[in-house]
Amino acid sequence: MGVEFYKPQKLEDVLDVLATKKGPLKILAGGTDLMLDIRNKKYEVAGIVDINLLSELKNISVEGEFIKIGSLVTFTQLANSTLLQERVPFLVEAANSVGAPQIRNQGTIGGNIANASPAADSVVPLIALDAICSVLSPLGNRDIPLNQLLCGVGKTRLASDELIVEVKFKLPRKITRSAFVKFGRRNALAIARMSVAILLGLDGNKVNAARVALGAVAPNPFRSLELENMFLNKAMEEIDVDEVIARSSMVVSQALGNRPSAKWKNEAIKGLMRQVLSKIGIM
Repeated sequence: MGVEFYKPQKLEDVLDVLATKKGPLKILAGGTDLMLDIRNKKYEVAGIVDINLLSELKNISVEGEFIKIGSLVTFTQLANSTLLQERVPFLVEAANSVGAPQIRNQGTIGGNIANASPAADSVVPLIALDAICSVLSPLGNRDIPLNQLLCGVGKTRLASDELIVEVKFKLPRKITRSAFVKFGRRNALAIARMSVAILLGLDGNKVNAARVALGAVAPNPFRSLELENMFLNKAMEEIDVDEVIARSSMVVSQALGNRPSAKWKNEAIKGLMRQVLSKIGIM
């Protein structure tokens, strides 16, 4: 039996397909990973639901204290958003670091999350921002923190009839510094083999909020409270760069355990951390 293809024009039509069609279905957003996985027979698929006609999922907006990003927003849209450039520039840096221009034009933030790769570029700053995913199914909608939605390499807690419709996070303080860096095998086309995102909130020159997220050193990106505590309640000039770098290597070592990549990543994180601290103005 062949694979059925559905191209609904409205969100309610998507929900109807998810509620009534039998067999495993896959949501098609950008398709940069999904189509390769299907071709390589990674999944058993009875149908593909192409949601690219849903214009309501392609917006970036501010509502109350939240920035909201539709799940079909592409990396190019993220990178070109004046709002994001002003308020969360490290998310823009992450979007700009994704693949080649063709991938950035096609790939979506929702797809990057649902793919649940340990090396997903946009997910690292989103984890630092304590992002929340709005998820919809025929039974209704729910919000789930991104760090709870991800549950292993290539795994999420999405039910088979659920799709991500939006990612949201609270607006950071206006006085912030942030940066994102990654290490990959090749420059522009690199898949991150390790990445770091830092967001600091400042009261004058004193750090009163700190978020540090690491990617590609565990099954999913995660915040390191241990590293965050090294910035809190300190003036920028009081932060001990060498101590932060040394501690970052320890955190990566604990996360990786005895995996084959542990030895080089324990060292590589030192260079990444030095780079991100320099970008944030601490060196």
